[in-house]
Amino acid sequence: MLLVQHVKLYWDKKYRGAPYSTSRNRLPKAYGLPKAFFDYNPLGYPMHYIYLQQDEGGIHEKISRVDTLTEYENVQVGATEILRHGDDYEVRYRYDFHQAIPKRQKYDPKDCIYKPLNELAMHLKQNEYGRVICNGRFSSYDGNWSYNLDIINIFNSPADIVPLDVFIANEPDKLYKQIEFLR
Repeated sequence: MLLVQHVKLYWDKKYRGAPYSTSRNRLPKAYGLPKAFFDYNPLGYPMHYIYLQQDEGGIHEKISRVDTLTEYENVQVGATEILRHGDDYEVRYRYDFHQAIPKRQKYDPKDCIYKPLNELAMHLKQNEYGRVICNGRFSSYDGNWSYNLDIINIFNSPADIVPLDVFIANEPDKLYKQIEFLR
C-alpha cells in the first residue's frame, strides 16, 4: 500500500526573510498520521494533507485532512508524480510552467531547446520511505508574491495498516530536493 503525506507551507513577501525564514527552517518535515487515518480508505491510497500558513504570529495549521488518492498506475501530488511498477514505485519530479518560478528546466541537446524538468527523484521498494522537498514563488492578481514549500512523504508499505508515527519514527531512506533561491 502506498501512504502519502503532503505538507504544504505558504507565506507572502512580507515574511520571506529573517526571522521568519528561521522558523521555516525549523519546521518539522513530517507529522504523525491522524488517529482515524485508516478508517477512511475507500478504494485507493490513503493521503494526509497538512496545509500551513506563516504570518507575523508564526506558522499556523490551516488544514489537516485525510483523503484518498485514486489507485491508478500514476498519482500526481504537487509537482511529484508517483508511478506504480508492480510492488515498487517510481517517484518523479515533473515541473509544470503553471506551477512555480523560478523555472526548472533542462537543456535537451537533441532538440536544442530547454524543456520542463522531468526527472527521476527515487525508486521506492517495499518498506522504503522517501521524501520530496521543493519550493516555489507565485504571483497573485494584486501583484504580490506568495511562496510555498512542499514536503511530500511517501511510504511503500507491504501491510494494510502501519503505525501512525511511520513518517516521524524514522528518517527517510531516500531524499530528493528541488530547492531554488526565491527572491
